[in-house]
Amino acid sequence: MKKLYILCAAALGLAFTACDEVEDMTGLPQTNPQEAPFGTDAVSVTPGNSAVINLQALNASGEAVELAAATLTGAPEGYTVVLEPEMAKTDDFAGAVALEAKNAAGTVSIAPDALQDVYYSSFTKDPREATVYIRYAAYAVTGNTSVRLGGPDYFYGPYPYSVKPFDAAKEIADGYTLEIAKSDDFSDAMTFAFANTGVSPYDDPAFKVTAMYSDADYQAGLKWRIVSSTGVIYGPAGGTDASGDLLEGVAAGNVVAASPMLMDINMLTDTYDYKQAYTCLYTPGTANGWSAAASQTLTTDDYVNYKGLVSIIGDGFKFNPDTDWLGKDFGLGGTLEKNVADNGIVTYTGKANGGGNIKPDVDGLYYVEINFATKDMTLTYMSTIGIIGGFNGWGESLALTPSADFRTWVSAPVEFPAGCEWKFRANNDWAHNWGTDASALVFNGGNIVTAEAGTYIVTFDCSSVPYTAVLAKQ
Repeated sequence: MKKLYILCAAALGLAFTACDEVEDMTGLPQTNPQEAPFGTDAVSVTPGNSAVINLQALNASGEAVELAAATLTGAPEGYTVVLEPEMAKTDDFAGAVALEAKNAAGTVSIAPDALQDVYYSSFTKDPREATVYIRYAAYAVTGNTSVRLGGPDYFYGPYPYSVKPFDAAKEIADGYTLEIAKSDDFSDAMTFAFANTGVSPYDDPAFKVTAMYSDADYQAGLKWRIVSSTGVIYGPAGGTDASGDLLEGVAAGNVVAASPMLMDINMLTDTYDYKQAYTCLYTPGTANGWSAAASQTLTTDDYVNYKGLVSIIGDGFKFNPDTDWLGKDFGLGGTLEKNVADNGIVTYTGKANGGGNIKPDVDGLYYVEINFATKDMTLTYMSTIGIIGGFNGWGESLALTPSADFRTWVSAPVEFPAGCEWKFRANNDWAHNWGTDASALVFNGGNIVTAEAGTYIVTFDCSSVPYTAVLAKQ
């Protein structure tokens, strides 16, 4: 029993020692909160590297980035101060990140490649000189005891630092222009400015532009090239290819897509791709007398995926990118496959890579989605269009009655309280719903708000884009 007691006591001693010496992610000893042994004015922080911090040069010479020096005055004997820095791109410290820095002999420093990694992963990949902001939490340390000076929200700083990151592997310009011309010397060039998402081109090197030109000029022959904001001229590796590699100083390419042309470039990989871009797809069919101009339209935000509501009756419909029958229409290739989900919602899938009419086995309103590149399409049957909201406790949808062509749907009289919030939805389900603004309904949008209490008849109109709601007060 005596040996067992000695072993247990030794184990307890080891456990207490381990708890006393454990360090958190800052590298400081963990202790219970206690009052600081001296005030914040006992520490003065002097930022280092007043000149531009050239990370690549410091890394090449094996030097550390000296961020700051801390001076401690009037402190009790045995105390030192440790600084823990955090860095942000703006002085409000939104998105700030902690730096794993080294404290030694009153200075705090960090390896240049470590600072580069944080800057690159947290802020931007842009290699140009920029200003960052660093502030410091200060800890009074003695032995295994540390106390943060000023409390958990107190920092010294912030201090601005000018940083020059490592050079990028490839230089990317801020802007690019597509030039399209009839002449070989581009003296008659039409110019179209590319745009990315508005961030640094090193963070988003993908640019996009839509170019317009006449069909007569296209038929006569057009050439294209890309010019950077720094004056570098790019052309295609293959002169007649609609996609491929961009090269500096090569001959201009031949335009092989009718207007409007959508071109995408990636200036990190030096690649391009372009195709004819359609702002919408028309849906001529029995419901509109096979008139594209009178048909409902499918819209897009990427010129690849198109979607919208289509009334399908009788002999069905086809897709057409033009309002006239110019041979660009396309329809069903193969068969439509009918699918019924567990919740009863019916969809049809197939390929629109042929010339057949697209005709599901039930007349009605459908939410149609098509990928213009692959011609994959999905038709979701809208068995009901209803309204739901505060007037019925957001319970079951109140079904509307469709017109003969399924373009308008009308409610029975419904009582709205003042400030009533409500929406449209299909199939008594949230997969397809519209809201936000009655005059321009938004797919998957917010709630519509009706200010005045009263009895209303509500009409959902999907004849044209944007879809609208009409409220007739009774």
